[in-house]
Amino acid sequence: MAPEILNKQPYQGQVVDLYAVGIILFILYAQHPPFTQASTQDSYYKLLATNRADLFWKMHASRHPEGFFTEHFKDLITSML
Repeated sequence: MAPEILNKQPYQGQVVDLYAVGIILFILYAQHPPFTQASTQDSYYKLLATNRADLFWKMHASRHPEGFFTEHFKDLITSML
């Protein structure tokens, strides 16, 4: 669920839909979700929320072969989330 929805903020269709597509694309490629919940209680999500995408990708890269996540893919997903 998008952070805006969890925080009971007004629904912004394009923003929430772009977020959802980013999650789906990540799952289709990596075969697992990028985080459990869009909450700062989730360590993966917290890295994105605090502008530490570099550490987010480093943690995910450790679960996959070297070079699995290209710079283009990381930029795309980071922008969408």
